[in-house]
Amino acid sequence: MAFTHIRDQFDLHRYKIIVLAFLLLSITHTSIAQTNKAPQNKPGYDDKLVHYGFYLAMPLTKYNLEHSQWYADQLALAAVEGSPYITANTKSNIGFYTGLVLNVRLADYLDARFVPGVGFYGRQIAFTNTAAESSEEDIQTLSSTMIELPLLLKYKAKRRGNFRMYFVGGIKPGIDMGSLKNSPEDAKTQLIQTKKFDLALEYGVGLDIFYPYFKFAPELRFSHGLMNMHDPLNDDLQLYDRSIQKLKNHNVSLILFFE
Repeated sequence: MAFTHIRDQFDLHRYKIIVLAFLLLSITHTSIAQTNKAPQNKPGYDDKLVHYGFYLAMPLTKYNLEHSQWYADQLALAAVEGSPYITANTKSNIGFYTGLVLNVRLADYLDARFVPGVGFYGRQIAFTNTAAESSEEDIQTLSSTMIELPLLLKYKAKRRGNFRMYFVGGIKPGIDMGSLKNSPEDAKTQLIQTKKFDLALEYGVGLDIFYPYFKFAPELRFSHGLMNMHDPLNDDLQLYDRSIQKLKNHNVSLILFFE
């Protein structure tokens, strides 16, 4: 029971834990940098107009779900008459994405960054149908392979030795190659369907760490989808699909840049 309680508390506060851990790491590195007497690595790095690199990222991903009016009505009816009902809740899952970096210097403390990549996600929705023989959750996993094209602005603090904090923000268009509609046979068995195009607002914080031959930067980035990805099925018998009004992508990512 104690372990279950600890696990539940972690699930409830995991975003706060991730943010606090990242901030603690950044403060620690900055403190070390201020007292570090080692020679400055790559002293002319910021004078160059263009830099290239690549990145690896592990996002904690889920859908932000808005229920339909039908969903609210059937819950209200169940409360009054005790009739069967359906519940729908999203679950967080781990994904992966990777890509390339094109960084262009705009001013002393401002860069423009184009970081195209490909992401692999398996966002989950857990349904419970009290009319079914089993009361266990029916977890629907919506897999997607996203071509993502983030365009960001990076505001950099003053460099301290071989360390520097920065903030980043911008937009991320995306194309879901996995949701390009399946064959008619597959469509008949689909319980939920998503759209092809997405647009997200992104912002985050990171730490540039300069080494003799490259720059390493861990970054914590938040991504909030602006588009409704739910593509309604033309079938009133699909009760799971009727439960959903909107689905929006949401990521909290730890990204490792090498430039």
